[in-house]
Amino acid sequence: MTRKIILLLLLSVTMGGIGQAQSWRKLKKEAEEAYSAGKLSDAADKYAQAYQKKKKEDLTLQAGEIYYTLRDYRKAVEAYRPIKDMNDKYPLVGLKFARCLKQDGQYDRAIQEFQAFSEKYTGDGKDILQDIIQSEIRGCRLGMEAPAQANRDVEVLLPGDGVNSDKQEFAPFPVSDNELFFSSTRGDRARIYTSKRSGTTWGPAEAPRNFPVIQSGQFGNGAMAPDGSRMYFTVCSDSKEPWNDVKTRCEIFVTKRVGAVWSQPERLPDYINLNGATATHPNVAHQRGQEILYFSSNRDGGRGGMDLWYVTRDLGLDDNDFTFPVNLGPVVNTLGDEITPYYNVEDQSLYFASNGHVSIGGFDIFRATGDEVNWSQPENLGMPFNSSADDYAYILNPSRTGGFLVSNRVFAGQKTETTNQDIFEFAVGGRRVMVKGNVYDRQSGEPINDITVSLYQLFDDGRETELINRGFNEGNYAFEIMPNRRFRVEVSAYGYKTGAYRFSADDPNTFTYGQPIFLEAEGAAQPVTPPATTEPSRPNQPTTTRPVEPSEPTTTAPAGQPYITRGRDPRDNYEYETSAPRLQGTYYKVQLAAVGTYIPERFDNVTSLGRLDTERIIQRNLTRVLLGDYMSIDKARSVMKQVQGKGYSGAYVVEYKDGERYGKTN
Repeated sequence: MTRKIILLLLLSVTMGGIGQAQSWRKLKKEAEEAYSAGKLSDAADKYAQAYQKKKKEDLTLQAGEIYYTLRDYRKAVEAYRPIKDMNDKYPLVGLKFARCLKQDGQYDRAIQEFQAFSEKYTGDGKDILQDIIQSEIRGCRLGMEAPAQANRDVEVLLPGDGVNSDKQEFAPFPVSDNELFFSSTRGDRARIYTSKRSGTTWGPAEAPRNFPVIQSGQFGNGAMAPDGSRMYFTVCSDSKEPWNDVKTRCEIFVTKRVGAVWSQPERLPDYINLNGATATHPNVAHQRGQEILYFSSNRDGGRGGMDLWYVTRDLGLDDNDFTFPVNLGPVVNTLGDEITPYYNVEDQSLYFASNGHVSIGGFDIFRATGDEVNWSQPENLGMPFNSSADDYAYILNPSRTGGFLVSNRVFAGQKTETTNQDIFEFAVGGRRVMVKGNVYDRQSGEPINDITVSLYQLFDDGRETELINRGFNEGNYAFEIMPNRRFRVEVSAYGYKTGAYRFSADDPNTFTYGQPIFLEAEGAAQPVTPPATTEPSRPNQPTTTRPVEPSEPTTTAPAGQPYITRGRDPRDNYEYETSAPRLQGTYYKVQLAAVGTYIPERFDNVTSLGRLDTERIIQRNLTRVLLGDYMSIDKARSVMKQVQGKGYSGAYVVEYKDGERYGKTN
């Protein structure tokens, strides 16, 4: 009998090993099938899952490469991390890893990785790579300084669902202040759409009236001549790969206005649309009796990658007899990519995007004055035009009161992913509007000093999005807001019932909104926990401890020894002081609240679920209160649900890596 049991156990172990091997192989096969079907996000996830089953480096490389293509910077970082130092086996993987950190806004860590890559790299072209790396490091430092130097007279916003979708939107071209041509991959392929604005709302996207039918291929990147007589656009190859403004091969066509309709498109001459090269991003200017067509191309004769070129034709003729393409020269073009030119005749300025000049992200928007091949040194437009993500396709509206750009940036709660690009609108010199008010005890009339205020934007379909959550300790609050929107203000404080009110910022003569709020005391009731916040917190106290689970990472900094670090989420990168153990690896905490005054006894009802930690934010007067540490996301979510049932409705899970906070996770 004993012998049979031993044999069964051995068989179980053997079969378990086979099942595990089959499991990762099956995941790999599913990843390959998803990739072949053009489902790149699914493919990347499957490769990442396969790597977790079987630590084969090629699997995580495949995941990283696809995430990098999809511009999912954070997932790409995690996929590249195990192989970031294997540049001999996987050329330039360390450089890609550092760039993903940069485009995720983790500038300080990106600098460290760029420097590490520079020191370890021994392959070909090291001199050129050193120049690229130094440019990237300068860009990181510029990005760290950019928020303080941002242009406060520029308001950036998302136009809404009429223009943007969950697909790729690009190539905005305003034909008037209230009508926008743009391109989108919604539907089965990229094509040109138009949207009209009524009041502050952009209407649903539709095909341009009388636009010619394009039988095959994707088409977009439209640009109209200043007199409205011609429209240039691109026809691009069909591909299972996602749309990419640099890699998708395109050729430039023109359609001419004939009365109320557009003519059948004509392909521009072969010397513009070279075989084996791409020609894209047309932009048209009229100057000195000439029509000047700027475009981007990777044709031979450039400096490297995509360069900017121009051709001209006589405005007195109605043919397509352009001059041969001329490169804009080494002041504008770099070894990297230059795309989306826009020339403004009024200020003799060329606006374009580049990842070869010093940028705070990937592609940044630059401005150079001049014409033809004589240009000033390009100037980075800085924030808010640029971000740590990709930013390009800058263009002004006809009234020059604002314009549009394209970006895959995360944006104020309205856009939470970097994997799709949207069209953003900006207003220059727009009015600045505030919401402010005071908070009082209803019974005594005295100010309540320690308050947490949340600001929500309200939408017509009943949705609301939290824009910001912040603590104040002077009995009053103030936020800068965007006009022509509806909002809800919610105020909470320990020992008081939550108070709230709604308002619409739509009065053109009003620059300050808000009202006083009187909160009613709850007596001895449970603490009122504000909604989940990624805003800073206040004083840190050593707290109770619990036994360390056997599966926990090793400790590099024990509890009781305070240290200062910075959050690694670009949306929550404040410096904070904590006495919590600094563990190696990935683990999780549950954030209970952010309070002005930390009193440990108020959280006694949850200390059985984990160690109580605090994080005092250096720049703010709030303290995060957290439970930890949990070695799996499932365990953290389970604890989160339990504490929510104990009155902490705003509790959420926070991810940590090597003792550093990476922010809220789903």
